[in-house]
Amino acid sequence: MLDQRSIRLVEELMNHEQITKLELMQQLKLSDRQLMYDFEKVNGILEDFNIPKLKISHQRFQISKEAREILREKLHSDKSIGQYNFSEDNRFYMIYLYVYIRKEPVSNFHLQSLFKVSKNTALSDVRRLKKHCQEKGLAFRYSRNEGYCIEGNEMEKRRSVISCIHQLLSQSMGEEFIIYILRAWNQENFLNRTNDVMQKWLAEHGGQLVKTRKIELIYYFTFFQAGEKGVLFFSENEKKLLENQSLFCLASSLFKQLYGEDRSENEIYLVTILLLTATEHIQRVDNPGLLTLSEKIIEEFEKNTLLPVKNKQLLKESLFNHLVPAYFRILFEIPFHNPLSTTIQSEYVELFQFVKRSLSPLASWTKKEISDDEIGFFTMHFGSIIDRQNTMEIGRITGLIVCANGISSSMMLASQLKELFPEIYFSKVFNGDQFTDISVQNYDLVFSTIPVESPKPTFVVKPLMTLVEKKHLLQSVYRHFPNLSSQSKHLMIDEIMSVIKKNATVINEEKLYGNLVQLFYATSNQKEVYKPMLSELLTEDMIQFTEEKLDWEEAIRKASIPLLDQHIIQESYVEAMIKNVKELGTYIHVGKGVGIPHARPENGVNKLGMSLLKLKQPIALLGKEDHQIDVFICLAAVDNEAHLKALAQLTKILGNKTLINRLKETKSIDEIISIIQEGEKVL
Repeated sequence: MLDQRSIRLVEELMNHEQITKLELMQQLKLSDRQLMYDFEKVNGILEDFNIPKLKISHQRFQISKEAREILREKLHSDKSIGQYNFSEDNRFYMIYLYVYIRKEPVSNFHLQSLFKVSKNTALSDVRRLKKHCQEKGLAFRYSRNEGYCIEGNEMEKRRSVISCIHQLLSQSMGEEFIIYILRAWNQENFLNRTNDVMQKWLAEHGGQLVKTRKIELIYYFTFFQAGEKGVLFFSENEKKLLENQSLFCLASSLFKQLYGEDRSENEIYLVTILLLTATEHIQRVDNPGLLTLSEKIIEEFEKNTLLPVKNKQLLKESLFNHLVPAYFRILFEIPFHNPLSTTIQSEYVELFQFVKRSLSPLASWTKKEISDDEIGFFTMHFGSIIDRQNTMEIGRITGLIVCANGISSSMMLASQLKELFPEIYFSKVFNGDQFTDISVQNYDLVFSTIPVESPKPTFVVKPLMTLVEKKHLLQSVYRHFPNLSSQSKHLMIDEIMSVIKKNATVINEEKLYGNLVQLFYATSNQKEVYKPMLSELLTEDMIQFTEEKLDWEEAIRKASIPLLDQHIIQESYVEAMIKNVKELGTYIHVGKGVGIPHARPENGVNKLGMSLLKLKQPIALLGKEDHQIDVFICLAAVDNEAHLKALAQLTKILGNKTLINRLKETKSIDEIISIIQEGEKVL
């Protein structure tokens, strides 16, 4: 039977004309043994379907054109779905949706039949679902007369519906799984009707929804119609907030078309919330407070990262467009799954933590905890802003970017493409609907997150690409535009890996593979920035103690001496740090008596560095008694990235009560170095 891993393997092969064994292992996060097991399993399934088998030659996997065409049809057919070996997680989401729209009492036998599992497996799934419902304040109960049912707060029931649908849609064949549940109760007519209503409503009102959000909304409204007619409750303040949105009247119109007179009018408020989370452009006049909140978040980001944002107005506008849907999701606790969250947290470790702290104004405003999934999207947003900006001059080749995944994903995709192909001029990012109106004379190639039709070379990409995906994209683009690449030939990473493995012990094969791809296929602008540890910057010769009675200007000058002596900075940088304090105020005081003076790299930074000066007596910064500083740490950053790891480690050390107390009490350079090293280990 088909399963999730088998499907992922087949889809990966279908996305490439040929792909190597090591690339597949890297992409699917599988060991050699797991990959070959899945390979044999898929071939067994293909043989049952009378489809030509997959082939492997010289460590390269291949799929025939005939097999590719048959599989596209077979994988998504009703018959294939019925033969699918649903994973434990998929069954969890699907059982909840199945019971939510039940049309007769549901027994364990129903679940066994639906998913082709044993009685014990079905009971295990039910126990897991019961626990989940209990955590959400719901009850997943069974009685002889009613079978399985979900009891509790209606809004919580809906949130779980949204969560299950969102989780399923984030994976391959998710839509087929959802439709499988609707068909099990003969409720597919609701899906067709909802789709028609949404298309008509959008045409009437000229609304624009993010394409992926639009698909989600159609499924949400389908299940809400097919489910029981529970009544939603909203507080008067919540109602007033939603009624003040321009979308409220449009939501009322959509509500009437979806539900008629069949539901409580409180349903309008949920429709409004969901539209607010899916609309591409929000009216600023509706939420002036969120525009101010955008400014506060940017200020926090600058303060936390010590990165001055160059085009603050542009960032504020784009952040506002992302903040509004996020605000309503967080405020009303609408579940939101970010499939890129794990990748973002591993690729942007320090930035993720800085963004998390910078979102404190949003957390305070909503009085709600912000999930890692939400933080991940904000990280993508800020990441695209601080990535090294290439000077874009119009050249011979113009690229078009089409993205249907929302603002943050669009910005992140554009940032990656500009790094991969600095020779290409990119205009703004378009959505799928806008693309159809663009003349083919205006571009030479297209990068899109969704399939689009164009006579020009078109490359389907993900909003956040892995190294393997970047490598294949580079190769594909270079095949069409060989003049873009200065490389005379593509190095075979797999052959290099094979040589290394024959002559050395590889401790981390995945990391080595990634490093080789980065080394040989990255452009000069894309080389990974080295981010030193804090202990690599604050070395013995960069730390000073003084018993002198200094004012704050003298303290900054003295703290800068090691940086000047090592030619890390120029004298102009010292003057710039002092000037910044005079013009911008006490912003360098990060709390707990620690000040981090800094200026822009162009003010006289030769290379990355940090220095520390510990005073015997605190100094009142700008003469203000509430800003007493006894530790000055001068930072000289060369760009927007290299200092982030060291700064993140410093920030966490300053947040550790034990370590900061030791730092304040010590009179020894060796002790400071020990504190830094201990902090790096525990953090």
